[in-house]
Amino acid sequence: MKVLLFLVIAGFLIGEASAQNRSIEFRKDEWKKILEVARSENKMIFVDCYTSWCGPCKMLSNTVFTNDSVADFYNQHFINVKVDMEKGEGPELAKRYEVKAFPTLLYVDKAGDLVHCVVGFQPVRKLIQEGGVAMDGGMTLLALQKRYDAGERDPEFVRTYISKLSEAYRPKLQESVATEYINTLTDEQFYTRDCWNIMVYNLQNPLSPLLKKLVKNRARFYQIVAKDTVDMFIDYTFRSKVGGFTWWEAEKHGPFNQKGYDEYVAYLLSLNLPEVPRYLASLYTARKVADGDYRGMLDEMHKALSYGFFYGDNKLSYIQNYIIRLEKCSDVSLKQEAIGWMEALMDEYPVGYYKSEYMRLKARLLKSLGKEKEATDLEAEARVVRMQH
Repeated sequence: MKVLLFLVIAGFLIGEASAQNRSIEFRKDEWKKILEVARSENKMIFVDCYTSWCGPCKMLSNTVFTNDSVADFYNQHFINVKVDMEKGEGPELAKRYEVKAFPTLLYVDKAGDLVHCVVGFQPVRKLIQEGGVAMDGGMTLLALQKRYDAGERDPEFVRTYISKLSEAYRPKLQESVATEYINTLTDEQFYTRDCWNIMVYNLQNPLSPLLKKLVKNRARFYQIVAKDTVDMFIDYTFRSKVGGFTWWEAEKHGPFNQKGYDEYVAYLLSLNLPEVPRYLASLYTARKVADGDYRGMLDEMHKALSYGFFYGDNKLSYIQNYIIRLEKCSDVSLKQEAIGWMEALMDEYPVGYYKSEYMRLKARLLKSLGKEKEATDLEAEARVVRMQH
């Protein structure tokens, strides 16, 4: 069976560069009907999980699904369906199959159980190969998960499983498996490039014991990989954690995570890292936003900038992220104060990108005050200023 399947896939791959006259035939029935057809035809279901705003989704539809080899392979071996994850049955299916990124490509058996999954744009050859993996069954996400749950812990297998979890965008499980594996290593094995690579690609939470160990003993990793590389990874994980608070919005993310905030602030205060003041400044500002204290937010911003914690692109991003929060503020005087601040920042640059971005922030504040024409005119002027040197 495996040999036959290999020959079938190879045949489709040989013709991958042929003329594009055919496309994958996607059914438009409701999910219940799709399952009935799959059972009737004894085929697996291929599901393209997309959204209307997803660029890679459109590229996949326009350049890969229209390839003759892809079309012939999937039309012959699968029941194919496209589902907008934000409409109709989409949200329910997204929840059932843990779809959190787009495009997500699901391979579901006739009983409705997930067998395999990959996330992101897939070129022609890769998409055909993934279909083959799903049909073969031996190296699917489900098969590897069953082997892991049964206790298999061979290092090569575990790394393969972690890679599959990454391709399927299962970050929590991916981190869990990687953490368990690293915890089995000796101290000598921990301080190696091999272990470093596993941490870099699979661990993200700076509050995890393993990343705390890395930070505490970073000097030992300086001897294994470049110091700048180690420091950049540490900075990336810390900034990502900060971002979870600075980009927080109650409507999208629910209640503010005060416990997590307090734990993170306490940890940062215990560290002697050069970027800690910048992380804390962002967090303190985010806390004011969470409280709805926009006066306090502006005060924290002025304090952070007066200390020189932010500069260049970091300064712009910091200001952008928080000034737009004033759009929801009912205090007109605070908006007017912020407009004056944006004007002062605009005066620091004669022309160019930074000036145009501060002009756009001023325009957003004007719009929130109901000054539509003034805002529209300023946005148009900002587009011109951006191109000037």
